[in-house]
Amino acid sequence: MRSMKDFLIYLRNALSFVFSWLVICSVVLILALGGKDISIAYILKLFVLCLWGVLTFGFCFLTKMMQKKGFIFSLTVFYILFIPAEVAMFYFMGLFSTKGNIIVWSIFLAIVVVTYLICLVIEFFILKKRGADYTKKVLEYNAKSAG
Repeated sequence: MRSMKDFLIYLRNALSFVFSWLVICSVVLILALGGKDISIAYILKLFVLCLWGVLTFGFCFLTKMMQKKGFIFSLTVFYILFIPAEVAMFYFMGLFSTKGNIIVWSIFLAIVVVTYLICLVIEFFILKKRGADYTKKVLEYNAKSAG
């Protein structure tokens, strides 16, 4: 981020987008599962979860310090900061009312691992190749310009 103002604008925009969609999805899911009432406490917990997600995403992907470390490092830090808070908040919100079972936790872990692996594949095989191609073309252009 270039300035605190830019970060606050990002925070406002991202938070409104994420919170709106999560509320809509929650309402649809709750109505589909039997029409349980939605409390103000539930909405506030949802807001706190969204705020934490937006803040951690902003820190991990938009700060100069983290951008210097690279995408995979930023993604790893984001996962470490967000996933435990997400699971704890889901318990706190009552979405995970029991311990769950090995199948449910295996599905959750598989989703996290698969998305992480997809990001690794994209980073190392697609973006690195494009970066090498771009560097080669810049060198060719510089050679033509100098000669």
